[in-house]
Amino acid sequence: MRQNEDMPRPNRRAEKRLDILEAARGVAVGEGAAGTTLRAIATAAGMEPSAVLYYFDGLSEIIEELVFSASDRFIDMITNAVAAATSPVGRMLAAIRAGATGGIAGDESRILYEFWAVGIRDERLNDADHALDRRQAAIYRAIIEDGVAGGVFAPRVTHDEAATALVALEDGLVMDILAGTKSSDEVVALIVAVAESMLGARLQA
Repeated sequence: MRQNEDMPRPNRRAEKRLDILEAARGVAVGEGAAGTTLRAIATAAGMEPSAVLYYFDGLSEIIEELVFSASDRFIDMITNAVAAATSPVGRMLAAIRAGATGGIAGDESRILYEFWAVGIRDERLNDADHALDRRQAAIYRAIIEDGVAGGVFAPRVTHDEAATALVALEDGLVMDILAGTKSSDEVVALIVAVAESMLGARLQA
């Protein structure tokens, strides 16, 4: 059967979806969640809204793709930072710094926080937020377990409690960085201080 000549080729369709997502990312960073409308995305992509719907089912799918990809990039940044460190203390510091500041320059954190409130009413986005927390906590948990095994950490709480608390602390304090009420250095210092207390270890000289 002859393929409909009006249908985009698979590679072209994938490329166009990426172009639209990149336009949506720019809109989300510049205008926030409230300004991320289908028309604004279409305008940024140089298209009509109806043409965007040829590649996506709707605005919800575009936002989900933005959040999912930002989550993956964020975790990759933390994982790479941790992998470059050579000791439990070094890996803990790397995880804290990357978790608190790694997503700022590339706008991953801003995208994730912009659409966090949307996730309260959107089941898929809410699931994505919880999954991100679990992935980040798993990184902390592995570092803590490694440090305990090596006699470096002596946690005052369970490993799970420490990992979950560090993620929750980051979630709250990164908002201060984005709002401009605290610097990245201040936030990292606060998280490190709490980590030292929970882990019974000195993380910085």
